[in-house]
Amino acid sequence: MPREPASPVADAIPPRLRRKGGTPRQVLALTLIGTLALGLFASRDLPSWTERFEIPALSRLAATWDGAMAALGLTRPHETLRAAVARLIEVGWGGKD
Repeated sequence: MPREPASPVADAIPPRLRRKGGTPRQVLALTLIGTLALGLFASRDLPSWTERFEIPALSRLAATWDGAMAALGLTRPHETLRAAVARLIEVGWGGKD
């Protein structure tokens, strides 16, 4: 008996894989891990981001956290990536306007 072709979906995830999602606990765990990774390696942007909330205590906490991450050397990947992108833009990587 021939199989019917699967109906196409907008995001191209096959239906058999769509049924195998994570549990809410797994989603929460991955969210927490992602938040921790961002807190560790993207702390350079945190102070300017928290200033938008106009909560001085939050801004001070973010600046303290960024200082701690800098002291541990965890801001180097962020600074290296920014420097690399700045060099690429200087040589015309961003395209012509």
